[in-house]
Amino acid sequence: MRRGRRSLIMLLTFLILLGVQGAAAAEGPVPVFLSKELGVGDLSEVAAALDRPLNDAWVVKMAAGGKRRIKTCRDFVAVTKSRFDLPNAADWAAWWQQGAPCFALDALQGAKPAVRSHLGWFRFSKPGIKKLPPRLALLESPDELDEVAAAEKACHDWGRFDETLRVRVEAPDKATLRSDGWTGRLVLYARADIDGDGLEDLLVRRDGHATGGTAAESRVFVVTQLSPTGCTRVVRAMGAPDSEESP
Repeated sequence: MRRGRRSLIMLLTFLILLGVQGAAAAEGPVPVFLSKELGVGDLSEVAAALDRPLNDAWVVKMAAGGKRRIKTCRDFVAVTKSRFDLPNAADWAAWWQQGAPCFALDALQGAKPAVRSHLGWFRFSKPGIKKLPPRLALLESPDELDEVAAAEKACHDWGRFDETLRVRVEAPDKATLRSDGWTGRLVLYARADIDGDGLEDLLVRRDGHATGGTAAESRVFVVTQLSPTGCTRVVRAMGAPDSEESP
C-alpha cells in the first residue's frame, strides 16, 4: 500500500514538472505594440513609412555648403547626422516636433518581438509613467543634467526625482504632463525589442514647453529594464543636437 502511494506521488510530481516545462517551452515572443500615431500597423511597414512625404517639406542649409530639400522621414534622419542650419531660427521647435516620428520609425527599422520582458509591470498610467527614468523630464541646464545623473545612479524614478510632476492619461498611448516650470505630453510609440538584446524596450516621445518662456523641444527615448529588480533606464535619446546615447 505504501509502495503504491509512493509511486502515485512520484507520478504526480513527474506530471507537474512536465507541465511546468511544457508551459515554459510554450512561451512565445512578447507581443509588439505600435501606436497609431506612427501610421504603421506592423513592423514590416516601417521601411515604407520612412519614405512617406512629410506634412511640410523643409529646405536646410548644409554646413558643408549648399542646400538640401527634406521631403521624407528618411531625408530628415539622414540630414540630422550632419551639420546643418534652418533658414529661420524660430523654426527649430517645429522642426524637431515634426521629426520625432521619423526618429521613432528609424529606431524601429531593426525592431522585432522581444523574447522576454522585465517591463511587464509597465502600464500607460499615472503610476506607470512616474516609474519611468527621470531623464524624460524637460532639462534646461547642466545642473539639471547632473541632478538627473545622480538620481539615475540612485535608481530614483521620474516621480521621485520630480515630485511636482502631474500626469493625465488621455488615451492608451497618450498623456499630458505638467511640472514646475514646464508642460508637455507623452506618447508611447512602441513596445518591442528595439536594440536587439532580446528584451522588451519602450519607445517614448516626450514634448516639453517651458512655462512662461519660448524653450520647447521634442525628443524620443528608448527605455529598457535589464533585470526583474533593475532600474528603468534610457539607452538612447533622439532629438535636439545635444541628445546622445546613454553610456
